[in-house]
Amino acid sequence: MFLILAFPCPVFAQDSVMDPGRFYDYEKGPPPCEAEIMEGTPEYTHFSLSYPCSVKTDYPDNAVYLDFYEPKGQEKYPVIIFMSHIAGGIPEVEGEFCRSLASSGIGVMLVQTAYQKDYSFGRKWLAENLKQNGEDAIVQLFRQIVIEARRGIDWLETRPRVDKEKIGAMGISLGGIAVPVLAGVDDRVRSMVILLGGGGMGEIIWNGFATRLFKQRLEEEGIGSAAELDEKVRMIDPLTFADRIKGKPILMINANFDTSIPRANTLKLWSALGKPKLIWIPTGHFVSFFEMGYVKTKTFQFFYAEFIDREKSKDIGLAYYPDVPIQSFLIQSYGMLPSRVAFDAQGYSGGGHRGGKGGIIAKNLFGTNCFGGSEAFGRASDDGRYKMEGFGGDLIFGSRLTENTHGFLKYSYETVKVHDVAEWAPEDFKRHTGRTGVSTLTFAWERNTLDDIMYPIDGSYYRGSFGVSSKALGGGYNFLKAVGEGRWYISTPYPKVTFVFRGKAGWTGEYGDSTDVPFFERFTLGGDDTVRGYKSRSLGPRDENNLPLWGNAMVLGNIETRFPIYKWFNGALFYDVGGNWEHLNRVKIPKDLQNSVGLGVRFRAKWFVARLDYGYPLNQNGVKREGRFHFGAGVPF
Repeated sequence: MFLILAFPCPVFAQDSVMDPGRFYDYEKGPPPCEAEIMEGTPEYTHFSLSYPCSVKTDYPDNAVYLDFYEPKGQEKYPVIIFMSHIAGGIPEVEGEFCRSLASSGIGVMLVQTAYQKDYSFGRKWLAENLKQNGEDAIVQLFRQIVIEARRGIDWLETRPRVDKEKIGAMGISLGGIAVPVLAGVDDRVRSMVILLGGGGMGEIIWNGFATRLFKQRLEEEGIGSAAELDEKVRMIDPLTFADRIKGKPILMINANFDTSIPRANTLKLWSALGKPKLIWIPTGHFVSFFEMGYVKTKTFQFFYAEFIDREKSKDIGLAYYPDVPIQSFLIQSYGMLPSRVAFDAQGYSGGGHRGGKGGIIAKNLFGTNCFGGSEAFGRASDDGRYKMEGFGGDLIFGSRLTENTHGFLKYSYETVKVHDVAEWAPEDFKRHTGRTGVSTLTFAWERNTLDDIMYPIDGSYYRGSFGVSSKALGGGYNFLKAVGEGRWYISTPYPKVTFVFRGKAGWTGEYGDSTDVPFFERFTLGGDDTVRGYKSRSLGPRDENNLPLWGNAMVLGNIETRFPIYKWFNGALFYDVGGNWEHLNRVKIPKDLQNSVGLGVRFRAKWFVARLDYGYPLNQNGVKREGRFHFGAGVPF
């Protein structure tokens, strides 16, 4: 939750003319505590500290809890003060930030109050005590958090390897609002990352979705508007301290559809801070969890640039390769070519079908955000009813719309030869016998926040495309094709379990004087990267001999849990579901959906991933159900 979950404290009267910095005065010096080692890895040591809070409260446990992640190896290292959200340091969020930064040579100090540390008890306690205090409750929560973060810096300065000139701060939600306040009253903070933060505290509390219960308490006190509340909470408003930190290195990352920190309040703080770099993620406040892989990457990139190596930080980020496919193998350049050039090669084989393609993409063309390139591709099929060979190429040109979103235009031409069609083959196979061309213009949009192209564990991937194949472009067919896909990756730290979700849908249909979509351009389902309990390309409409005709409308869903087994080996449990139909008006969900479950093993080396999956079908379909093994290189999605 957000700001509402503050705890009541004795009133600390706010003087309307008080210097805001004095409001956060405290007795300087390291707190009396001893660090206990909680975890040790080859990259860092995790210490835990606890000591009495310097701000008296009515909360039963008047203590502060610090977690310090100290990197190993460097003579001197920078440190980040991390101010958590209201529920404290969740291992999948704050903990993952801490471990990643410390593993890369940047120390992290996570600051939590007792209320944040024992959030479940704190919520119950708050429900019984909320009516005893008004705005002073939240004011004192802020005051406590900021002062204890400053005391945490005092302790860090006793560590001989800490570089005292390289101290930064970051925070999420409640912490993201507290970070500008901390930097405004403590000059030792040299740079900051503000995640899901904003300014205008009166408006945030008064209008925010998560603070509606607190608003009811304020109305009972006689506060009647956001403007009236603004004056009462000005000592905790980041806008009050914005002038003090304007000009310092700042990165803001906020959610487009946030109802707890509305967009208008984000922009108020952004403007007051001198309009630093601001990244928008396409989520709400609470579901921003799904984008934390990308946020983690951008945060690390920012602090690495500020404290370690600005030039090298330019190479830290998310690789982008247009039209990333889901195939049986994927090989990419990984720095073997100049940083503005990427090479990829892909291929598949199974069920009488095989194919592949390779190409080069050049980025930052003409010194702009544009990219362009070309590919060559080929495919061949032989399933007993026909034989087919196809060969072609494409040209790609596009632009980076935002840091991780791209739009591009692709023109492709393929020569296709269908021959040796059996007498008993379907009529629409025979109709396409001979050599012809497929000329297609495709418009595509992609958003890629995956943390790794070979074995992603955090982030998301979205793609939408619309293609027009036309005789007017020199081909032999008129048809349209639309495809949309989304993938989400969520990881937990102990053990390193990753939950992967994928949804995909497609439609294709003829237009003009064409009577159908050629069978070799229809959607296929079944096999190692779709519904793994079934033969490759076997799902969908069938002919008189019960052989697949494939479909013009398709939906696919996958859920996979990936987990470590031993060293380079990882396991997977999965559930796949999909449907493939002749026309949209034939779609019947969930009646026609085919389901499968299974398990797999992945061998994960530095430059290579191999997998072995076993899928078992859950639908009878009038035949004996048999499980199937699938082997491939790379993850299925």
